[in-house]
Amino acid sequence: MAANMIGTRKRIIAFLDESGLAPTYTVKLNPEIIKKDVAYDTEEGCLSLLGGPRKCKRYKAIKVQYQTLDMKTRTKNFTGWTAQIIQREVDHCNGVLI
Repeated sequence: MAANMIGTRKRIIAFLDESGLAPTYTVKLNPEIIKKDVAYDTEEGCLSLLGGPRKCKRYKAIKVQYQTLDMKTRTKNFTGWTAQIIQREVDHCNGVLI
């Protein structure tokens, strides 16, 4: 979920991170995708839009720079489903629905 989708004008995303040994809920402040690799076409739905899923382009691997809740800057690589979720939520932070 992106904060601006629920009326908070902040660059914050929260999601279930399934990239580790155990899924954990995580929050990233001011996330920026700084590298993308291996584009693919997919479809995604959005509760903010009427109708069914829409076509979009995503990347199988991304590198994200963000801040932790204690404002420390971090960089991390993500792949697969977690990468797709992050790309969607960063799009929301940038005003892009799909």
